[in-house]
Amino acid sequence: MLSSHAVWGRAHLAAGVIAAATVLWAVAAAAQSCVCGGIADDTIAAHVGLDREWIVQVPFDSAAWRLAHVVVGEGLVVAQGGDGTVAAIRTDTRPGGARRGAVAWSQRVGGSGLLEAAGIGQRVVTVARGKDVTAIDTMTGRIAWEQALSGIASAGAMPSGGWVYTPLDAGGVYRLPESRWGEAAPPGEESSPEGPRPGEQTGPVEIASQGEVDFRPVAYGNGILWCNANGLIIALVREDDFKRRIEFDLGGPASGPPVVWNNDIFVATRAGDLARITLRPDGLTATSGIARNEQAEGNAEVRYTGWHTVLEATPEGSPLVGGDTVVLSLGAWGVAAFSALTGEQLWQSPQGGRPLAITDNRVWLLDDSGFLTARDLASGGRRERFCLGCFTLPVVNSLSERLILASPGGLVVSLAPRQTLPAVPPVPPQPDPPEPLDAPPPAADEI
Repeated sequence: MLSSHAVWGRAHLAAGVIAAATVLWAVAAAAQSCVCGGIADDTIAAHVGLDREWIVQVPFDSAAWRLAHVVVGEGLVVAQGGDGTVAAIRTDTRPGGARRGAVAWSQRVGGSGLLEAAGIGQRVVTVARGKDVTAIDTMTGRIAWEQALSGIASAGAMPSGGWVYTPLDAGGVYRLPESRWGEAAPPGEESSPEGPRPGEQTGPVEIASQGEVDFRPVAYGNGILWCNANGLIIALVREDDFKRRIEFDLGGPASGPPVVWNNDIFVATRAGDLARITLRPDGLTATSGIARNEQAEGNAEVRYTGWHTVLEATPEGSPLVGGDTVVLSLGAWGVAAFSALTGEQLWQSPQGGRPLAITDNRVWLLDDSGFLTARDLASGGRRERFCLGCFTLPVVNSLSERLILASPGGLVVSLAPRQTLPAVPPVPPQPDPPEPLDAPPPAADEI
């Protein structure tokens, strides 16, 4: 016969199991109601040329908090909950790692203050919060290090080229080594060639930003660039042992952070300009201008090529680049598209919206009426329009041809262009014809 304590314990255990099952059922039911009948429904997605690659619920306290940021990076999508949870969703396949579309790891970041959007690098994911920055190992999810800043972060921290850069609200950019004070890489992994060199400063360094930086820095090649509140782009470029600081004045504040696409810089300004900038640290001629150059070493002149287009209205946010097309919001004047090669305007739609992603021949926008709209990338004509349902957290993806949608409750979905089969099946490979018996012997370098 069971004692009263045993009965009481089993009753509480059963109650716990029922409560957990109820929560899981509620989450599944909420997810089902979000998906059915909307763009995240795999059947409906297929009708507009999309495949639902994956859909996942981010693990965080969604009862008390909301999803704060979703950031798209190389191989990862990082979702951040307001409770400090940082969860990484694997978007590629690595040996021994999580499968694609699964939560690879989840970590809790402490501290107080505003939680900035994460920066995703090859080795670490960095999160700035108030006067602290935390680095999380991209593969394992363990906290690599935590560091107090000399001031409050004004934007997210970004790892690039072996360093982590965090802008401060009083001006300046705080630089830290990606590895804890230049420590060696883990076994089987090469050390970053762009990190601290022998004899270099490996502790925190504050770099002059020539003004406040309100946007998260952007990885640029083996270096970094940022744009301050006055519209001055500063790029730190490093090639082998040659270090260079390049400054490019836009002539006015940027409407959003610069976008790097194929090593070109695309940026719009509040003065009504759209520009493509290609910095060329060499002596090539036939250029359209010269950027001011403050070299740390060397005296090479830095030139730039590209184009500059005057807009009809003040832009909002950053340009979205896909293939040979640049799409930009013009606020109340609608949305316009331009050639990425020449800057020539391709089309303009009177309905406003925020560009989110480019997939194949469509550009997806969150329009002014709160609907998800797809426009033809070549003509600007409207092709589809969907109710967002629960996916009301905008996710801008300028990295890959994926439409990423997220809900404040933590449901994240990835939609990719459908992989269609060619009209004519490929011809199977044919065996090589036999060599004639009297063929000459092979040359020495062919053996």
